[in-house]
Amino acid sequence: MAPVRLPLSLPGLFLALTLGGCAGAAGPSAGGLLEAAGLRKPPPVPEAQLAPRQVALRLHAAKRLNLDARGQPLALVVRVYKLRQRAAFEQTPYSAFLSPQSEREALGADLVEVRELTLVPGQRLELNEKLPREAGWLGVVALFHSPLPQGWRLAFAAPEAEQAGVTIGLHACVMRASAGAGPASAGGRLVRCQ
Repeated sequence: MAPVRLPLSLPGLFLALTLGGCAGAAGPSAGGLLEAAGLRKPPPVPEAQLAPRQVALRLHAAKRLNLDARGQPLALVVRVYKLRQRAAFEQTPYSAFLSPQSEREALGADLVEVRELTLVPGQRLELNEKLPREAGWLGVVALFHSPLPQGWRLAFAAPEAEQAGVTIGLHACVMRASAGAGPASAGGRLVRCQ
């Protein structure tokens, strides 16, 4: 049987790996030997190319949801925003969210995507929201009939929302984060609708 001839780089690789194990104390020299043999550690994957974040979003509507002037519960429109930054979202007035065109103008380049949902009194909705890596924030707006100031909008940092999930209780005139990731600006006081 004829001897098998290996390409020159394969014995070099074997030698580098063998010496690399013995050169534990040398540290960087083992990496240099592997690079000399043509093996390199792959560069880190850019953030934008990573898989989207998976956020468990739970919306729990109260039986007395979105009360009208007579105290009757109504269905409620909720919008879920995927945002690059939260500053414009938190500065935009309630009235701008009543028109899709106005909200797009107000949020500008920070808006990645928006999704509209309608909840009826007593409904529980559990979703798995996919946030692109470019979206650093998840925003939620509830379009109440008579919203309580500062009780109709919440923003959550994407990494924390992905890890803990987001649970929001929707009530007569206000919404509150009740479990999982906390909102960026939490207000835990008791409220009375007008």
